[in-house]
Parts: sequence; structure tokens; C-alpha cells
Amino acid sequence: MDKQAGARDRFERLSTKLAQLEAMLAMVGGDGMAHFHQQQSELQGYFLGLCSRLAGECRDLCESLQLAELETDGEAGALLLRSRMLLN
Repeated sequence: MDKQAGARDRFERLSTKLAQLEAMLAMVGGDGMAHFHQQQSELQGYFLGLCSRLAGECRDLCESLQLAELETDGEAGALLLRSRMLLN
């Protein structure tokens, strides 16, 4: 698989994960929040943990897409981005 196909695959995975996270959070918006608070704290923790993991996966995919883009622009740009990510 060429780099461009890899980037397209990561972008599609990112879009899917963001849609999943958006759907999950929409379920607890508005009146859904009352239902969320009625659930056992263990279930609330699982739900929030899953949202957090999805957000982390989205962040990782964004970073890999940024790196792939910079690598096409040159190694110096990739090194700069890696150093910025280490500082965050």
C-alpha cells in the first residue's frame, strides 16, 4: 500500500471514530444527561472511559496524518512536529 492509500485509510478511520464519539455524546446531551445520571456509577465510568479512548484514538490518528503530511514535505518538518508533540 502506498503512503497516500495509508493516509486515506487513516482519514476514513478518523472520520468513523469521530462519528461514533459524536453519537455517543449526543446520547447524553439534553434530556439524556438525566438518564446517564440514573445509571450505576460503574456503567457511567465505562461510558466515559470509552469516550476518552475514542478521543485518544482520534488524536493519535490526527498526529499520524500530520506526520505523514510532513514526511512528504521533508524530514526536517517531521522532526519539528515530533519535537512539538513531545513538548505537549
